Amino acid sequence: MKLGFINEFEIDEKMAKNLHQLLQSCFPEAEYRQRIYFKQLPHYRILALEGKKLVGQLGIDYRVMNLNGEAVKVFGVVDLCVLENERGKGIGKKLMQEFEAIAKRNNDGIDFLFLVTDDAGFYEHLGYEKTKLTTTWLKIDQHNNYGQGTEMIDDAFFMVKAVSDKVWQDGNLDMLGYMY
Repeated sequence: MKLGFINEFEIDEKMAKNLHQLLQSCFPEAEYRQRIYFKQLPHYRILALEGKKLVGQLGIDYRVMNLNGEAVKVFGVVDLCVLENERGKGIGKKLMQEFEAIAKRNNDGIDFLFLVTDDAGFYEHLGYEKTKLTTTWLKIDQHNNYGQGTEMIDDAFFMVKAVSDKVWQDGNLDMLGYMY
C-alpha cells in the first residue's frame, strides 16, 4: 500500500470519481450527490492506494478556531474512511500516522489535531482525548447556509491531541466555520 498527499485543487476527474465511490460506500447515510465532500472541501487529502485502487482517504482541514477566547490553529480530520473489504489491515491507522507526521513536521503552525467522531475507541488507541465543549459552528446543508448553531453536542465525540505547548481546555469552541 502506498500513501500520497495531495492538495484538494489538484484532484483530477478520475480520482474525484474514485473518491466519490469510496466516500459513498463508507458513509451511505450521507448525501454526497456526485461530490467528493459532505459539507465543504477539505484543504488536503492523504490517499491510500493499493496499486491503482483507492482503498482509503483522510481529508485535512486547516484553520483557526476560537477556544475559550483564544485563537488556536487546528489541523482537523475530515471523513477518514477505508473500503469495507480492506478494513482490519491497519490502513486507517497508517493514514492517521501520516496525518500526525505531517502536522509534526509543520508544528510551528499547528496547535492541535482535532476530529469529530461517533466511535471514539479507534482514536483513543492513537492518543486522542475526548473533550466536552459547547460548540458554535456554521450550519451548512447541501450548499445552503442556515446560520450559526451553538450547543453542547452529546451524540458525537470531539477529540483532540496537542502538537504544541498549548493546553486544551474544555469549555467553548467556536469552529469559525462548518462542523466536520
